[in-house]
Amino acid sequence: MSDALDNIFNSDPELAERAERAEANARPDVAGTFRAYEPDPNGGFPRALHKWRVTSAVPAVADAVAELLGGTPFELDTEAEDAIAVDTDTDRVEVVIDGPQSIEFDMKQWVNGKLAHHCDTRAFLSPPEDVGVPCRCPGTVAELKDRAKAERGPKPDIRINFKLAHDPHLGDFRYKSSGWSLISELPALKNALVKTGGPALVHLINERVNYTSKAGREVDYQKLTARVIKAYEQAITDTPASAVEEEEPPF
Repeated sequence: MSDALDNIFNSDPELAERAERAEANARPDVAGTFRAYEPDPNGGFPRALHKWRVTSAVPAVADAVAELLGGTPFELDTEAEDAIAVDTDTDRVEVVIDGPQSIEFDMKQWVNGKLAHHCDTRAFLSPPEDVGVPCRCPGTVAELKDRAKAERGPKPDIRINFKLAHDPHLGDFRYKSSGWSLISELPALKNALVKTGGPALVHLINERVNYTSKAGREVDYQKLTARVIKAYEQAITDTPASAVEEEEPPF
């Protein structure tokens, strides 16, 4: 800020307060999003990324992520706000998850870019006039999945919110998924977070799953593995050499 601006803001606290509020409002709620897939430019199935990609709307955040996790920030050809991407050099990252409340899960169906169905598999969560009304979704994951494949029902909308353990001041980051396989792992993750009794140090792993099915079909996809290590308060009091225990490979 120039000397003239400094003088104005120093002599006018109300103006300084308005400027501070405007700056806060301009910051996105989420500093960045961790992604395991990228859109296919030809409109096909999303393409797997075997290392984490982080997208952000804030250049300083992208620069900090690149310094922590490797990679170089670049611009995406997208109209989305988080148009700055970093293809990192790692498939795992240490994060801090505040507790089970940081994991959000509901079901959504989008039609022509508009939210057409939003529920918790029992009742609608939106729009306001429909909240609490039975949604009549089937009771099993298999049935829900079949409906979604036929575009007659919603898909999972899973969000995990966290901070980067090595630079928590960057703000809140998010992992989003519509993967069906992750649903079965959420209860164990939530229970592990409850047991820590507060913020937890967690490894988020962008794990590649690759095998040949009994029918001879090649299966290859990315799966989130979240491993709760210990309470974050305990981790920050440990010596650097013992802050995080060595893990077995995820296979």
